[in-house]
Amino acid sequence: MINLQEDCECKRCLKDCGCDEEQYKEYMELVKSDDNRGQIIFLRRQRTRVMEKLHDAQKEVDCIDYIIRMLEKEDL
Repeated sequence: MINLQEDCECKRCLKDCGCDEEQYKEYMELVKSDDNRGQIIFLRRQRTRVMEKLHDAQKEVDCIDYIIRMLEKEDL
């Protein structure tokens, strides 16, 4: 069973991973039921969501870089 300190650390870690309160509760149900496979599936889904956000952010950065290059070309 997970103790209070571990619960707080787990909550903080999941929050840092982009999980909201509902997702935290979902994960903790998996922990309480000793469902390691379910925890892995949950974390892999969350990882996929985070990676999608990362890719979206990279596209935005690429667009900004493109505009900067175009503006710098005009200055030459």
